[in-house]
Amino acid sequence: MIRKFISYATGWRIGTAEEYRKCYSLYGGSFVTHPDVLSFMQRQLNLRHKYYIKRDSNGSLLGGMCTNGRKEIAIVGRQSKKIGIDMFPFNKDEMILPISSSVKTVIPYRSKILSSLNGRSTLNSTFSLNSQREICLAKTCGKGGYSSSTKNSRNRELKKFLNSGGEVVDQALLTPVQIVDIYFELYAKRWGHEPGNKRQMMEMITSLREMIFGFVLFYNGKPCAFQLITRADSPEWICFDYVNGGYDREHNGFCPGTIVTWLNVRAAYELCEREGKEMRYSFGKPTEAYKDRWCERAPLGRTLSI
Repeated sequence: MIRKFISYATGWRIGTAEEYRKCYSLYGGSFVTHPDVLSFMQRQLNLRHKYYIKRDSNGSLLGGMCTNGRKEIAIVGRQSKKIGIDMFPFNKDEMILPISSSVKTVIPYRSKILSSLNGRSTLNSTFSLNSQREICLAKTCGKGGYSSSTKNSRNRELKKFLNSGGEVVDQALLTPVQIVDIYFELYAKRWGHEPGNKRQMMEMITSLREMIFGFVLFYNGKPCAFQLITRADSPEWICFDYVNGGYDREHNGFCPGTIVTWLNVRAAYELCEREGKEMRYSFGKPTEAYKDRWCERAPLGRTLSI
């Protein structure tokens, strides 16, 4: 009841999925707040989400939220593991809500992964009292990003791989079945076991085909490296999330993991340059030292809510 009162008092009203989609098309978001992803998860798990919409005095849309009907933003809260959302292979490390950067509002729902893009708009957010939570965002391939020596080294590694019989294939040319089979094969070769979510991954890639990005490396006709990357487009930026991946350790001499990472980051950068958008290529939480070689860290905020 208190949360409903706060929502109403701060201008949020019950809305529709169509209104939320319009907010996303105006202000953008991330993969986990994309209307197609929310709709997919609703169908898969029979979820009953609620949409909240904020408008100005003229009725123009200022922002939207999708909640699980409890205390959290949909699909990114504590309930996600209980209801099976965690079985689907996508990252929940950063949340960008489709809210105008010019608005000042309260988000009456809990989160510890609020993007800095929403920081100035969210009056009840804090980035200093959030246990120093951060995400790793890939450096740019242009000025101020990777050094010339780093880029030259990565390109030499790629050239050596190609000259030795390697091949680069855009995952867009493969079927969902092929992608899932390649992912499971290379994941097992890297980690020593297969993930336990083949059905969920197949459903996700089939339903959200246009939101998968990246390349597969082949050597002598066999896949040797692949990373599952999701993509979500916004008016001013494109989010890429590196979920997980694998490679064949038999070909460690070529550094296939490094090569496919470079290809994916470079392609994402070039796409964003062509479209005049910011690249937000996330490696997730700073859990491994190698991420700091590829990335710069960005803070995450939390919303203070009852």
